[in-house]
Amino acid sequence: MDFAVNVPTSVGDSEHSSLPYCETISWGAQRDFATAIDDLGYDGIAIPDHLMTGNGATTECLTTLAALAQQTDDAYLYPKTVNNHLRHGPLLAKTAATLDNVSDGRLKLGMGAGWKTDEATAYGYDWPGAPERLREMEETIVLMKELWSGKEVSFSGDYYELDEALCRPTPTQDPHPPIMVGGGGEEFTLRIAAKHADAWNYWGSADVIEHKLDVLADHCERYDRSYDEIQKSWFARCVVRETHEEVERMLEDVPRFREENLDESETHLVGTPGEILDQIEPYRELGIEELVVEFVDFPETTGAELFAEQVVPEL
Repeated sequence: MDFAVNVPTSVGDSEHSSLPYCETISWGAQRDFATAIDDLGYDGIAIPDHLMTGNGATTECLTTLAALAQQTDDAYLYPKTVNNHLRHGPLLAKTAATLDNVSDGRLKLGMGAGWKTDEATAYGYDWPGAPERLREMEETIVLMKELWSGKEVSFSGDYYELDEALCRPTPTQDPHPPIMVGGGGEEFTLRIAAKHADAWNYWGSADVIEHKLDVLADHCERYDRSYDEIQKSWFARCVVRETHEEVERMLEDVPRFREENLDESETHLVGTPGEILDQIEPYRELGIEELVVEFVDFPETTGAELFAEQVVPEL
């Protein structure tokens, strides 16, 4: 199993109950945390893509990744997940190719159709319905792969018109950086993942993930795509400490993670390392091959260190 760690890009009103030990986001905190994650041997560093969340600062995803490419050595760099509608698809192809080059081939490109209406409209974007945004994302993925070939691309689609466009230098990775499609929509998102993605990511209980994987497998069969070619990935937030007493002290600061306070759709990793391993096991049995985790004690590294030392080696 691969393990990637979320580096938050914002804190504030809506996020404060998830990140109680971080009053404001800063490049220094992101840099120091990400370099620690790299040094601890985690496989990936994931960066959310938002324009404004909470009531404080929000750093831009791809710029942050470019900076972290120069501060880290080994972990793959994982925009998770690019809000496709906020970016011009052909320019995103150029940006991603450049990121893959400056990181020496460490980009893993997460793609999504976005969900946060208020930040898009605040920045002056129109915001069509989810089916329209997903069709646009699918066209972007198709177009990016053509551009990454390094050949001249003339393209006439529903969303983009290109006339002998070149994307050079091409990405370092051959044939291109892996593409993750994130989301659980069964009619559009999972179909797009089955047709085009190298990986798929979602969150939720083991029962939810099992159902989504069954739908993904059905789409793969429909499109004659090998289900096993697609990496299956799960996202969870994590409260981990050595003892039950320490876990309980953390939960006093983040009571939303107590079991009795969770919504039916919520599943998090909460407990000692042994308990965390038991919580991950059902996902491993379902075939989850990547875990993307956000440590609630960011920017501290206590949870990340304990997880790396006592959870990762057992999986």
